[in-house]
Amino acid sequence: MAIDTSTPLLPRHGQQVPKLDKQTRRRGDLYPVVAVAVLAAVTATTWSARTGSMLLYGDARAHLNVARHVTDSLRVGLGQLGSVWLPLPHLLLVPLVASRTLWHTGAAGAIVSGIAFVYTAVRVFTLIENLSGSKIGAWCGFAVFTVNLNMLYVQSTALTEPVLLAFLVGAVYHLEQWMHQLSVRELIWAALLTCCATLSRYEGWALFIAGVGAVLLWSFVADFRKKSPEANFVVFGVLGGYGIVLWFLYNLIIFHDPLYFLHSAYSAQVINGAQAKFGLLGTKGSLKLSVLTYGWDMVNVVSAAVLVAGVLSIVVLLAIRGPARRRTCFVLGLLAAPVVFEALTLYAGQITVRVPQLAPHGMWNVRYGLMVLPLCAVAIGVLAGRFRWSAAPLVGVVVASTVLAGLGTPITLADGRTGTSSAAAGHPEIAAQYLHDRYRGGEVLADDSAASPFIFAANLDLNQFVSPGAHPFWEYALASPARHVTWVVAFPGDAVSKDLSAHPDRFQDFKLVIATGNIRLFERVGAKR
Repeated sequence: MAIDTSTPLLPRHGQQVPKLDKQTRRRGDLYPVVAVAVLAAVTATTWSARTGSMLLYGDARAHLNVARHVTDSLRVGLGQLGSVWLPLPHLLLVPLVASRTLWHTGAAGAIVSGIAFVYTAVRVFTLIENLSGSKIGAWCGFAVFTVNLNMLYVQSTALTEPVLLAFLVGAVYHLEQWMHQLSVRELIWAALLTCCATLSRYEGWALFIAGVGAVLLWSFVADFRKKSPEANFVVFGVLGGYGIVLWFLYNLIIFHDPLYFLHSAYSAQVINGAQAKFGLLGTKGSLKLSVLTYGWDMVNVVSAAVLVAGVLSIVVLLAIRGPARRRTCFVLGLLAAPVVFEALTLYAGQITVRVPQLAPHGMWNVRYGLMVLPLCAVAIGVLAGRFRWSAAPLVGVVVASTVLAGLGTPITLADGRTGTSSAAAGHPEIAAQYLHDRYRGGEVLADDSAASPFIFAANLDLNQFVSPGAHPFWEYALASPARHVTWVVAFPGDAVSKDLSAHPDRFQDFKLVIATGNIRLFERVGAKR
């Protein structure tokens, strides 16, 4: 009968726990891994910078603006972090975007995302090596992650997915180490990284829930020390969930509502509700369409070949017995948590993803498909390590899919160029250049939930813009714009446009100076230039 060596043999209650041999790895062994990951990141970022691709996404510009607002706005401080996007990626950007050059070139985002990418790649390597005991398998899984062209492009931007993936894979790595060693230190590291994940993107909340379940279950089946399930639950639950509590408190203190992020005027719930009115949110309430949409998204992002290889690897690893089988199953389950989360939030109508293959077609938020990449990389790497004869065909799959992807345009890049996610939607550069060329002082009234690409392109100090986060200046400017601002920019459906329609008398001293795309720019009559 085969022996499952997933866990060390542990004593029953009251017996002394034997000291476990910690897996050792010389620091120099990882130098080549780090070097390759850094080379991949630098190469991709250099290409992105030279082709002007770092700032294609409207969200990338908005993230840079949010971070810059902490030190450059009418009301500087942490209250400028906003209410919808989680704060940690912006906090990491704050020291960098204080430099105008790093902010406006997008280099600040590339630095943060690039470091996150390198860390994630190294942790994918070490996680696979721990589970399979094979460097061949580790290099194979590492290749799956690092040569993905969509991942390489996104890590050159200020988008938040690379930061989330770093904390996700880091937390899972330390949880796997805890499962192997039952070390409190590893559990604390896992909890702290999970806490960081919950403060980076909402997929991190799914990791926390899955992590709590994994810690409890593992404690019952593998840790026979007295009261260990309770102790492990408290350590991971309190530290890992601390970020979620902080986010509720932040919303309560700043916006006087702990759930403000969920139902504010700028929340995904409200924005997607507007989409639903026009029949553009077909995934809501349809599990089939939600699964199909995210399935196609994963295919587009990681390629059909890698996704199929990843799924088959998971099936094989779950079916066969072998060393570290139980830990492998737990790790795969933890890495799958964000993938399940994406499908469920599509079903709930909390997020919108559009893929070319399904109505209404087009591209929007296709980068969410990156959540499956670490899962596929680890599964393929562990299988290649367990069955070394499979390494060559699996590497062939990765190389072939990368070459095929390189023949076209990676879908995340295409979305940034021409999709709904593009900052170029509405052509903000034309109106922004008009403002920049004629600006001679005075505040600009703008709702940055819609106008963020315009604000970024205008290349003015952010303290010249009166936006919803600048209390009470925002309320004063809306009530009496002629007294407080010189310029007004309006987008369809934003707060400024609504006020223009509801109270046209307030804006009678302003004239329309340019209308391009969906942007209207007004200047106060008689304003000095």
